[in-house]
Amino acid sequence: MKTKDRPLESHTSVISSFMDFANVPEKERELLKRELKRYIETRIVKGKWCHPFITKFHTDWYREFYRIIDGTDPYKLIKDNSNIQAKQLLKNFKSDSIRDSVMLTIIGNKIDFGACMDSIYNLEQLKADIQNVKRENFSVNQVEEMLSEIKSAKNVLYLFDNNGEMIFDTLLLDFIVKHVDKKNVFLVGKDKPMLNDVTVADLKSEKLDEFGLIVSTGSDCFGLHEEDVSDDFKKLLKSADLIIAKGQAYLEFFSEYNFTNVFHVLRVKQEIVGDELPTLTPGMNVVMKSTNYAGKGVDYVWS
Repeated sequence: MKTKDRPLESHTSVISSFMDFANVPEKERELLKRELKRYIETRIVKGKWCHPFITKFHTDWYREFYRIIDGTDPYKLIKDNSNIQAKQLLKNFKSDSIRDSVMLTIIGNKIDFGACMDSIYNLEQLKADIQNVKRENFSVNQVEEMLSEIKSAKNVLYLFDNNGEMIFDTLLLDFIVKHVDKKNVFLVGKDKPMLNDVTVADLKSEKLDEFGLIVSTGSDCFGLHEEDVSDDFKKLLKSADLIIAKGQAYLEFFSEYNFTNVFHVLRVKQEIVGDELPTLTPGMNVVMKSTNYAGKGVDYVWS
């Protein structure tokens, strides 16, 4: 997705919500809000120093935020609490179908403090959503195709999105490891903190290595931009038979390229538009293969 395809106010309105949940002193927080809004508005309004790919543009300005706070992790407490509460919610729940398990990983995708803007999602609401999982519908439904390809995959690259959500991901991972040897399941996290996104450290802390091998992108970027991720990760990405990508940012990233082996699993947070994609509106539950847009983007640069 292109940066220009999202209204200016949707870029700037998210700042207040994610800053309010950062563990930063109040005076510094207000200053950071002003500076980050100015940073974004200057680039978009003037059309300069503004990367055309939305995930790269967002990476650049969130990195500015982390630079200002000296690279600390202001969302660590939120991440830890999200995982604790998610485990509590799932402790007494047993999915009776893989369809429900996939839907629950999407319900877990609601736990995204970076994308929810002013209406931060209350984890308590998940209780009712879990109880009513069978009433949820897929707006884009390629679940059966995804499950079929999992069963025949030589290896699987699983790209996590957020903390809290990753606990729900274990429901789908349970299915994956029944069909793919764990040594061929690669669990991908960011190299260092970026909002409440899953890092390698988070995956290790939650002991998700019981489902496969934990690997790093080598970067903190949204998406998997060639200039950001490590050479080792590029090799892994290139050799992937099947990629499962959680969350909106990965859809916004991959839709700029021509990958044909990606399944996206997400709840749409903000409208997704562009020539390469059908319009996806907030609230949609989506399981979609990248063949829906592949061929309209650019080829990934491997070296």
